[in-house]
Amino acid sequence: MLGTTSARRLIGTATAVAASLATLLTAAPQAAAAENYDRCPAGRLCVFQYGDFKGKMEIVSSSRPTLGIWNNSISSFVNNSDLYVAMAQDPEFGGEHYYISPHSGPNDLSGGTIGRQWDNRISSIRVATTDYEVTQGVPWMEWFVQDHEKRPAGLPAVAQFGDLNNDGRPDLLERADDGRLWFLSGIGDADWVTKGKLVGGGWNAMTQLTRHGDYNGDGKEDIYARDRSGVLWFYPGRGDGTFGDRVKVGGGWNSMREISAAGDLNGDGRRDLLARDTSGVLWSYPGNGRGVFGDRVKVGGGWNVMNQLASPGDLNGDGKADLVARDGSRNLWLYPGNGRSNFAGRTKLPYAWPADAPVLATGDVNGDGISDLMRPIDSQLFAYFGDGRGGLGSPYADMLWDTARNVRVF
Repeated sequence: MLGTTSARRLIGTATAVAASLATLLTAAPQAAAAENYDRCPAGRLCVFQYGDFKGKMEIVSSSRPTLGIWNNSISSFVNNSDLYVAMAQDPEFGGEHYYISPHSGPNDLSGGTIGRQWDNRISSIRVATTDYEVTQGVPWMEWFVQDHEKRPAGLPAVAQFGDLNNDGRPDLLERADDGRLWFLSGIGDADWVTKGKLVGGGWNAMTQLTRHGDYNGDGKEDIYARDRSGVLWFYPGRGDGTFGDRVKVGGGWNSMREISAAGDLNGDGRRDLLARDTSGVLWSYPGNGRGVFGDRVKVGGGWNVMNQLASPGDLNGDGKADLVARDGSRNLWLYPGNGRSNFAGRTKLPYAWPADAPVLATGDVNGDGISDLMRPIDSQLFAYFGDGRGGLGSPYADMLWDTARNVRVF
């Protein structure tokens, strides 16, 4: 169901997203003489003075709130780049917008029903690496948590993850397509606009990102990241949504197909890590309370039948960290933790969970003291609230979602 909060948040954005999709469908490249539109280099966005890609040409590589001599003087363009583009009729990205998808090729605005409406009527251009940023004007996704949606005090440690700034509210991290990492506290302004905090850039160099809880004993949530060479790094949280100097955990982690920060799996009060190797064996790495791990413990083989793992914390209310896993038939399974680095017999969770949509475990989303799950459906992210007995409620629309290839929310 769509809650009141979500319905109010979506007012003013649904029209823009719908307009974007409609325009992208209709803005198909039109035929032109190769010697004209081929003037635009590969990987670039180019605008032209006249129709048929004639006259002056200029390469556009960044957003332009005003166009100077190009104001109301663009009659054709070519998008050979991986950028999403919004061309606006007014300066500062105001008025009506014409949305263009990456690598959409040549488009002559001087002809055709849609193009003729935009010929020599463009006054600003916004470019971005994601459809969300180009349509909404901000690089982070919208996520707004109401003030009353806070965790109650006194929860067991196994349920206390997802809060990066220690304000008692669930938080998200979002890696944008260009590698920027954003902290989303869930706090917005009076207009229901989410505030994003830039953690830093360069995070698209990491092939795995995972978090959930305090791994070095300082009471602040941390994250782990694996780089392209297979080195696993520990980033200690500062308690404000950002992170301190990273610590090298070790190399050779490219042998792992998936890594998941799982909480306390062995009952020693320290957070542990799960990792599935490329042969399908699942391993538990017991935390030592300083951000690194002791000798690993084999959980078992055959896990390659699963295409994603997620660690929700305590989903069934027994005070032990659990695991969920999605198989190739769109089934999601709950593996209850036994407190000894392994799991009891699995149970099937409701709903179908497509392989092209991630399963997100972000702790207690709605502040009722029970772990939840989230997943995107088209342009929305939905929360599935846990019932505290290992079950899930019906989907609840929680935030807008971007489908760009390298966007990661966790």
